[in-house]
Amino acid sequence: MQKQGNLIDSDELRAFDAVATRRSFSLAAVDVGTSQSTVSQRIARLERRLNRRLVHRTTRKVSLTPDGEAMLIYARSILALSEEARLRLTRPGLKGVLKVGIEDEFARTRLPEVLGIFRTQFPDFGLKFITGRNEHLHDVLRSHEVDVILGKSHGEPDQTALWQEQLVWIGHHSLLLKPSDPVPLISYLKPSLTRSLTESALVANRRPWIDVAECSNLLGVLAAARSGLGVMAIGQSFRRTVLEEMPAEAGLPGLGKLTYVVECNSADVGSAADAFRDVLSEVAKRATAGL
Repeated sequence: MQKQGNLIDSDELRAFDAVATRRSFSLAAVDVGTSQSTVSQRIARLERRLNRRLVHRTTRKVSLTPDGEAMLIYARSILALSEEARLRLTRPGLKGVLKVGIEDEFARTRLPEVLGIFRTQFPDFGLKFITGRNEHLHDVLRSHEVDVILGKSHGEPDQTALWQEQLVWIGHHSLLLKPSDPVPLISYLKPSLTRSLTESALVANRRPWIDVAECSNLLGVLAAARSGLGVMAIGQSFRRTVLEEMPAEAGLPGLGKLTYVVECNSADVGSAADAFRDVLSEVAKRATAGL
């Protein structure tokens, strides 16, 4: 029986990924910055290593075999992990303290994961943070109480967008709402971007509503929704299991999306803010994958 060697050779996996993406050895060679013959050799070595045919090649067409399709999933996962490790290990160590402000909805759902990752990557770096509504975060940023914030977009040019969050209607499962009913609306106190989008959607669809509860923070609006008082809008990845997305039968209008952004106060905290932004972005991608 032939002994199989180590399956992980990054050059071979990159060549295989490029061929699978481009469906062309010549174009793959351009992508990986080498010659076409070298790409062919790397694919051949990978196939010998696995003792499987991965690529079917004719004069007209390049395609993957069933084994090749299966291997592609593993190859891309390995390459992604390798790149993540490279970025983490080559990033210079950080020391000091970063003062951050985190938007309420993200803080209650994703912040523990962010803090855990940041602490693992930068054990000598400290964080001081506050949480709150978007408007409050901008106030404390302007007053230099924090160095960087994760908030909702105001459309300003100096903001760094991380991801977009689809807003959805949620409410308690006991709440039965018909398209002809006024919407019992639970919302943040004004000013609020989420509330503005919610009310604009209702107005655009000529759907009447009744303000049944208003609160200054997420804890309050969630408590009102959990009690069955009415419905509220929230980012889809922040939806809690105790509340359900409202069914189509309720006839509620689409709400659009909010953009989550990072804003900084000073270039003096640039490297630390960039590192924190990268962790936020990583967690956001995991949270929104498949939504």
